[in-house]
Amino acid sequence: MRILLSAGEVSGDVAGSRLARELRARRPDLSLFGLGGPRMAESGVELLRDTNALGTVGITESFRVVPGLARAFASLRRRVAQSPPDAAVLIANDVFHVALGRWLRARGIPTLSYFPPQVWIWRSLARAFAPSFDEILTSFPDEERVWRSAGSSTTFVGHYLGDVLRPATEDARRRARETLGLPAGPLVAILPGSREFEVHRLTPVLLDAARLLHDRDGTIRFLLPVADPGFAPYIEAEVARRGLEGVVGTAASSHDALRAADLAILASGTASLEAALIGTPMVIAYRLAALTMGVVRSAIALGLIDSDTVGLPNLVLGRRAIPEHIQSRASGAELAAAAARLLGDASLLEEQRLALAEVSRLLFAGGSDARAAEAVLAAAERRPVRIPGFGGAIVREEGSGT
Repeated sequence: MRILLSAGEVSGDVAGSRLARELRARRPDLSLFGLGGPRMAESGVELLRDTNALGTVGITESFRVVPGLARAFASLRRRVAQSPPDAAVLIANDVFHVALGRWLRARGIPTLSYFPPQVWIWRSLARAFAPSFDEILTSFPDEERVWRSAGSSTTFVGHYLGDVLRPATEDARRRARETLGLPAGPLVAILPGSREFEVHRLTPVLLDAARLLHDRDGTIRFLLPVADPGFAPYIEAEVARRGLEGVVGTAASSHDALRAADLAILASGTASLEAALIGTPMVIAYRLAALTMGVVRSAIALGLIDSDTVGLPNLVLGRRAIPEHIQSRASGAELAAAAARLLGDASLLEEQRLALAEVSRLLFAGGSDARAAEAVLAAAERRPVRIPGFGGAIVREEGSGT
């Protein structure tokens, strides 16, 4: 059995590697190939291209990676023509995978979307995207309802982060600080995201906020987990440019950084969900290109977007429990002021921790990786098989026993 896995950013690489390990645990003879990053390769996926740097959000943000995506698609197309997979799993990387999904389905390959486009924000897109996938593996309860109402076949598998991250106890926070070699005192984690354009767009702003917070209180220290080693030179240069050496440290693990921190200032995606599940209060920041934001504002005005929030914890809760600073409000001054308000008010921190505990309860399902793997294998076993000489007719279905 052959299965194609495709991911296009660091968070997708993590999810893909977990799924690959779970698939191999069930079928050791399985052949896995596709697009992804080093974690997927370590988990036994034969990579045709490393696509970790090709994840995008938005319109103009996508232009930069078009050449890389075109090369990745060409590699995939050649391999699929030579050796068609029994199923394909497309992980995140929305724009590319909506197009790739249609191409794969047109060739009779069962195609599943894992961490699908977030149409629960822009629900009117669900019907447009639905034909790209045979099945949607959903991670959030509301997400499943939206896709199902659009006519998609869905399987709720849950979110792997809800299984592996639990609210940190005081003892866990103390151990995290010891592991990282951090002294006592206020600590703020800074997470600018895992996509290259996010890192370049948000790191300067978050470091400006760090500079202002440290000017206000010289005891505050900062920890910035580096999502990809390739980002390290840029981040280190930005830290040095602001004279923050010795004030801002880097870390390899975002989870350890979030457990150790009293507060986080971070991007709106996976990092915000990690912070929520660990129970670390946060301020969410995000910036899109002007053209993309213009389209979003037009869609809001036309009633096409169903949410005025972008942070995953707020979307899960269905309300804005976490402060969000988008576009011009995602400035160093505003983020520093928001962080200072939280650090200076224990009641606000506790109020947010209670909301984050609710996120943890909503997302804890147990066994999400196993459910995803079972859904993928079931789809592969059901694949219609066309045998030459019968006019392309389906003469049997794998797994049907006929």
